[in-house]
Amino acid sequence: MNKLVAIDGLVKLIYEAALDATRWMEFLVDISGRLNSHTGLIWANDFNAGAIDSGLAGQDVFTQIGFTASALTSLAGYYAQRNVWLEDPRMHQGGRVINGSMLFPNNRLKKTEFWGDWLRVQGIFHTAAAIVEKKHDRSVNVTVCRPESMGEYTEDELALLQRLMPHLQTAFSLHSRLYRLQALSQAATGALEQTPFGVVLLDYQGNALYFNKKAETMAGLSRLLRLRDGGPVRCTLPTDDAELTRLVHGATGAGATGMGPTASASVVASPGGGLRLSGLDGQQMQLLVTPLPSWSSPFGTRSAAVIFMSDPHAAVGSMSTLLRSMYGMTPAESRLTEALVNGSTPQEYAATFDVTINTVRTQIKRAAAKAGVSRQSDLVRAVLTGPAVLVAHAGGK
Repeated sequence: MNKLVAIDGLVKLIYEAALDATRWMEFLVDISGRLNSHTGLIWANDFNAGAIDSGLAGQDVFTQIGFTASALTSLAGYYAQRNVWLEDPRMHQGGRVINGSMLFPNNRLKKTEFWGDWLRVQGIFHTAAAIVEKKHDRSVNVTVCRPESMGEYTEDELALLQRLMPHLQTAFSLHSRLYRLQALSQAATGALEQTPFGVVLLDYQGNALYFNKKAETMAGLSRLLRLRDGGPVRCTLPTDDAELTRLVHGATGAGATGMGPTASASVVASPGGGLRLSGLDGQQMQLLVTPLPSWSSPFGTRSAAVIFMSDPHAAVGSMSTLLRSMYGMTPAESRLTEALVNGSTPQEYAATFDVTINTVRTQIKRAAAKAGVSRQSDLVRAVLTGPAVLVAHAGGK
């Protein structure tokens, strides 16, 4: 059967690559061979920035055959803005298949810098491209290229790319959704790492789906709690453990008959609650167990509840820089504010830094006014409920 007609194997490769990006190379080799092309590229172009993602190693979906790394580096760094085939963004519409002569006249190509310094070196004169999608002036393309001696891409060759277009669009759309979910997941867990609390996400059975580094550190240092990925959160002391289990079952509904990943939130026994843990050596930890919004998953995995962990004796870290930039405090005012947030009294601060109590009171008034409040207690509250405390707990200076 004509290699331009039989596309079942290519379609199969496309959908396999949609789930395993390493298969795009195999697809590119196949389509390039069918189209008598010695080079091929899956890449993206940003018309506004004049920049491309050119299939360099490590860029996952984007891949290439027949190009050296230096050639792609020079294309991305310099020749992307001199590529005459990209001069008219209107020619690059999603779902369209085009060849080089549609984009720029062949009889003028050899007069361009792009030809003389880049295309000629790669042995390229003709090109054909499937514009798989174009959104916000960014296009994603499957492109093949060949030398002048091979002739222009024929209507049959362009038709093959057009027949593959709906499958390529479906596969790239799936890629986009998966990458968006991955980006959102990384952003969400990154945000949880910035919180001043230990955070443990639980599934509907009460097992740990995720815990941030703060939670892991607090559990390890206090020895009041045991965390295990995929397992239940357990307290060291039996009475605490029984109470935590009750709170978790209430928040997740795990103790209710017939509860499962698709169960309704209406049968949850209770909204969780709080628990304070104390150790023999004076360690303390405060826990808040609360349910999360219910949703169903066909794979049986979902977050059903969260445990927030805090240490009542923990000091808030340095937030001096942010207090100065956010509120316009002086170094002395920001240092005093930090001390108050960490529990120092004005008298203790005056003694520590060898200043008079009147000076301290004046600085408190000035710092409070800059924070938009009038009293010492309101100043502490404003800082503890503001973004500066996040920076302090994340290690900011």
